[in-house]
Amino acid sequence: MVMKKAFLSMILSAVILLSSCTGQVSETADDGTVTLDVTRILTETSEITEETETEADTETETYAGTETEPEETEETELKWEGSHVKKMTVAGVDISEYTIVYAPDGDKTIRNAASDLAKYINGATGAGITAVKAEQSYPHEICVGITDRDTEKVKSECKTLVNNGYAIIFDNGKLYLTGATSTGAMYAVYAFLEDMVGWRFYSSKFEDVKYSEHVEIASDTCVTFSPKLINRDTFWYDTFNAEFAAKRKINGYMNRTMFGHGETMKYAGGFVHTLPDLAGTARTPNVQPCLTDPAVYEKVIKRVRKLLHDNPDAKIVSVSQNDSYADGLGCQCENCKKIDEEEGTPMGSLLTFVNKIADDIKDDYPDVYVDTLAYRYTRKAPKNIKPRDNVIIRLCSIECCFAHPLESDCRTNLSFKQDIKEWSAICKNLFIWDYTTDFMHYVIPYPNLKVLYDNVRFFVDHNVIGLFEQGNGQGYSGEFGELRAYLLSKVMWDPDMSREDYDAAMNDFLKGYYGDGWKYIREYIDRTSDKPANKHMQLYDPYDKTLVFEGAKTKANKSKVLEEYEALWQKAYDAADDIHKPNVEKSSIQVRYVSLLLKWDKNTSGEKLKDLYGLMVKYELGFYRENVRLPASPDFNNPLSTW
Repeated sequence: MVMKKAFLSMILSAVILLSSCTGQVSETADDGTVTLDVTRILTETSEITEETETEADTETETYAGTETEPEETEETELKWEGSHVKKMTVAGVDISEYTIVYAPDGDKTIRNAASDLAKYINGATGAGITAVKAEQSYPHEICVGITDRDTEKVKSECKTLVNNGYAIIFDNGKLYLTGATSTGAMYAVYAFLEDMVGWRFYSSKFEDVKYSEHVEIASDTCVTFSPKLINRDTFWYDTFNAEFAAKRKINGYMNRTMFGHGETMKYAGGFVHTLPDLAGTARTPNVQPCLTDPAVYEKVIKRVRKLLHDNPDAKIVSVSQNDSYADGLGCQCENCKKIDEEEGTPMGSLLTFVNKIADDIKDDYPDVYVDTLAYRYTRKAPKNIKPRDNVIIRLCSIECCFAHPLESDCRTNLSFKQDIKEWSAICKNLFIWDYTTDFMHYVIPYPNLKVLYDNVRFFVDHNVIGLFEQGNGQGYSGEFGELRAYLLSKVMWDPDMSREDYDAAMNDFLKGYYGDGWKYIREYIDRTSDKPANKHMQLYDPYDKTLVFEGAKTKANKSKVLEEYEALWQKAYDAADDIHKPNVEKSSIQVRYVSLLLKWDKNTSGEKLKDLYGLMVKYELGFYRENVRLPASPDFNNPLSTW
């Protein structure tokens, strides 16, 4: 398969942060020949006016939408044939003089990381360096992972790292990309490639490297970083690719096998809703086992121990309630209800049960956590019982509004704010199950891109140490799935990043992934992202609740606003080159879909729907709503929402 990689451009410096730019492209032919076509655009990013939806105060509707052009900025274009990075030096020595070395007994993660380091440095510079086992000395070395070359400074810095943190250090004539663990060393490699060389890993199918006259790695380089979150997972389909997940520093276990690409928090058995299997009870939602029945406990602890015995490398075992609807309850027997009434929540009987499991296994499996959900009817923390130190409470935000930051005064989120405060006060290991898509319509606009930053910060501020950000995990995205996963991985890795850095990361992605028309897409994001206080957005909302129509109420005026949004996407498509056009086309499915829903005409819409269906098949969307596949033989005489 021929893999196309879009290459962007930008001047790098050892003391200046990377600025955003656009460009393209390299193609690898079947014979291995690499052809580069590099375009360089330096851009001082202008602020795009954000328009917000407002309610009409009178009976006469005022149409507020007006089409605007993105503000023009002065641009300088550079272009040449050949490698994007003309010159790269490490402590003044040309990169071609270096050899990448790793310990002879280095594990697969180290070997893969060293190999990738050589591949991506060569892709950027054409230097032709190699990665080899450290069985002999070389004049100039880049050491990946723990080696016999490690200096006292390197060893000392690595001792300060936690949670698979990394170190990038130049010392005693060598460059060290390392950590206290193999996973940390792997992260050092990808951080070096991204932050210092200029590579961008936008999706599993689309990468680029920035243009630079000279990349210099200074002789006083000493960068260390330890993440705050021990578990970081973006449940978006594209990130199930283990190689891509590693580049994005995602370490979640769901739907991916990370062997050779870093450590993950592996589960022994299922991820959530495991009690039906453990207890041998029905999986029908709202059916929950009795948690005070000794026979149930014996079944569960026996199966938990078997799972741990069969999975010796597991870090977590889930003992969590069956799925439930909003009106679901736990067991209503006299014994369970008594505990729940005393604790003021059905979490009382569940946590009593889970704590007992945790106590039972802690001596035999001291490094294993027991994970349970605080979900729907168990979301509220108990009055007196506290989770054991080896228990994970995974608090779920399923009822929340995702148009407004959780920290805001949004009335829909007030109870969740209270719950997380209570849990953070008593729980040592607080995880979050968060939601980042519309499960009723995977392909409609879900403008939460700005709120994602606020919510991750909010979670970390409340002592959360693990995040599972659920999105469309069933197929590629026809909306902003790639962008959302990219931004989530950025802010989960570094929750202390500033709002300005987050915004810059968004612009960098838009430029690199969508090409020269990126500012039209940024305008679309700004116009659709800001919800007024009285407009909310939840998991299963229709398009007219997720999309901002800027004050328009009638169907005709909503259509005018939508036509402006469509025009922005068309301009972005027209401005893009052939490499970026598919990315624009795929993400524009969101507005095409809404247009058909809003302006359905039985005489003309069938052909448009047929075209849209063709695009969804072309881009492997697979599912257009949760657990609902695209039909093999659709009826184009009816809107897709009715299939």
